[in-house]
Amino acid sequence: MTTKQDLAAEEATEAETPAATDGPALDAGAVGAERGRLGRARIMVVMAALLVAALAATAALQWISASQARDSLARLESERALRLEVSGAASSFGKALLSYDYQDLQATRATLTAQATGDFLATYDEAFGGAMAQVIVKLKAVSQANVREVYLSDVDEATAHAIVVVDQQVNTSEAIRSVKDSHLKISLVKEKGVWKVHDVSVLGAAKEDQYKLDSGSKKKD
Repeated sequence: MTTKQDLAAEEATEAETPAATDGPALDAGAVGAERGRLGRARIMVVMAALLVAALAATAALQWISASQARDSLARLESERALRLEVSGAASSFGKALLSYDYQDLQATRATLTAQATGDFLATYDEAFGGAMAQVIVKLKAVSQANVREVYLSDVDEATAHAIVVVDQQVNTSEAIRSVKDSHLKISLVKEKGVWKVHDVSVLGAAKEDQYKLDSGSKKKD
């Protein structure tokens, strides 16, 4: 038999049941919010890591690019310096070869000796020594040469080839001879750090004029 006390106990139990179900629902919401915060934190950490990696990669690429640019510039400067050395040697030789003074032909030979190597001196003595030297002295010839252009065909650390364009004027006791655009084909080698000529060929001139001093007449060759 149910008493009033039993009924009161059952009602109290039923009244407490909703309160019991409310507790777990609130805990689930809090857990979800916490998980959301943790998820956003993880995403921010990942994004920060990606950003750092991207910045590091960019810095590395910039360093590599700068290093390559420096290497390229160094190579260009080295090549330019090498070509200037060869051009200077070829120009100096071309000027010395076509410049002379009948009063001191040995000075010209000495200058060429310092700039040449191999069999060149024998070739020079054959061309300008002996009879030619006697003619130069007899005519009191003085030659002045001016290098206009130097063209380099190929250059490396040991050998080089060049075309030297020279204007020349020869004054003698009888005439003035002007030679324009003489082309000299020159081969050079590097010996003990110095560029020297070991072969030369005269390819011809674009224009030659001669003025006789006795009559003032002009003759073209």
